[in-house]
Amino acid sequence: RPPPGAGPPPPPGAMAAPSIKPKKKQNPKVPMRQLHWTKIPDMKVVNTLWTESDFDDSKANIDTDDFEKLFGLQEAKPKSSGAETPRAEKSKAKVQLIDVKRSNNVAIALARLKLSDDEIVAAIKDPKTHPLDSEQVTALLGVLPTPEELESVREYTGEFELLGRVECFFLKIGKIQRLGPRMQALQVTMQFGSLSDTLLEELDSVVRACKEVRASKGLRGLLQRVLALGNYLNGSSFRGGAYAFKLADLSKLVQVKSGDNKTTLLHYVAKLTAAADADEHIDALRDQLTHLEQAKDIPLGDKKAELSKLVSSFKMVGKELEACSATDPFATLLKTFISTNEKKITQLQEVMSEMEKKLKDLAQWFGDKPTAGPDDIFAPLSHFLKALQLAHKDNVRAEAEERKRIANQSSGERRKPVSANRPHASPARPDEKMMLEMQAKMAKRAERAAAGGALSGDTSKVQQRWLANKFAEGGDDGGGKEGVGASLAANAASGVLYAQRRQTRALGRESSLTQVTARV
Repeated sequence: RPPPGAGPPPPPGAMAAPSIKPKKKQNPKVPMRQLHWTKIPDMKVVNTLWTESDFDDSKANIDTDDFEKLFGLQEAKPKSSGAETPRAEKSKAKVQLIDVKRSNNVAIALARLKLSDDEIVAAIKDPKTHPLDSEQVTALLGVLPTPEELESVREYTGEFELLGRVECFFLKIGKIQRLGPRMQALQVTMQFGSLSDTLLEELDSVVRACKEVRASKGLRGLLQRVLALGNYLNGSSFRGGAYAFKLADLSKLVQVKSGDNKTTLLHYVAKLTAAADADEHIDALRDQLTHLEQAKDIPLGDKKAELSKLVSSFKMVGKELEACSATDPFATLLKTFISTNEKKITQLQEVMSEMEKKLKDLAQWFGDKPTAGPDDIFAPLSHFLKALQLAHKDNVRAEAEERKRIANQSSGERRKPVSANRPHASPARPDEKMMLEMQAKMAKRAERAAAGGALSGDTSKVQQRWLANKFAEGGDDGGGKEGVGASLAANAASGVLYAQRRQTRALGRESSLTQVTARV
């Protein structure tokens, strides 16, 4: 039986690894400080520098007394005191056999598990009774001891209590047979289901996308329109008269501008597609190619590697089941796993084969290389359909804006005043309009005051003379001459009425002053 943590024994007939007798160990007279180096296993030093005839560390001249004096562990002296007190026994230092950095990393990982060494050992031996989750198994796989570390802790002959935390863990877990393969098989049983389901879904999406592209009537009509427009644009040049074009060239349609630079060939194709039959409309394209978006991001090479890894891990579980004893609880778990997932491996292989065949046929259908992957076929189509939808939205928005502009223009023409008798006059500014209204009001008040004064005889002589002149010129009889009211309005607008009022008030004051002087 191989040692714990080691691989399986070599097959019959294979050459055994060269062996070397164990090297004699030194025995210092006092406890010495430790050098935490990584010891190369004896089986690996054959035919190396370390075993050459002229390399012998026993020939090194070492003054052991001086060396022990410098690097020997010194006992602490008791503090001097007046009374004789018994010396407290010094606590013994922990023995550390593993590299310091490696030991710290392992200790951190074990602390996160929050499990004792015995609980970890029990979970590895019987994972069905003491289950671990997937994260715990992955963490343990990262801190399993190497063969060199196992050999180092097994060679320790001192007190077990003096070993450090990591050394104790390695010593306990190292007693489990086939530790590494056992933990790997346990990880496979936990992760195989989700990994295989995800891979199956991705492969199936590519198969469905191939079928949808071949059956899409809308895509066929769209490519026909693009080919016709491209051949017409290229005319008799060497690019014209084409039977086909590469799917990657669909992205160049947006680069072709119209003569007035207001639209592009992509927008023109979107306009034609929007006016096509229902099964070739832009909305129909989206419904006919539902798996295109998911399939374009699936790298064929990576999926092949994933399937190969799943098949290898499934076979590894079978080998581990053969190595387990009949009484091992782990064997029951492995048997259940194999019987449950054996058909899934077959299904994955069949879907992968179908996907490769359909993808190859589709690539040849488009005139592309047979090795074209999903990113070569589905990615250009997906990006073009997205750009086509955006161009369609641009067209709809532009048409709505144009209809709105025409409606506003027609509404403005209906509101425009039409007069056949008078010429069009420019509208007055707000300040001029307000001044005219004020002057008209002033003229009306002046006219009413003048008319009332003439009837009552209270009007001043100046006003009477002014009214007489106006009545002599003509009344408001419609005879073609300006009436009193119109004259007042005109005088008010020109400022004459205001000047006449000032003159009337000045004459009134002068008359009053003459009367006062006469009385005096």
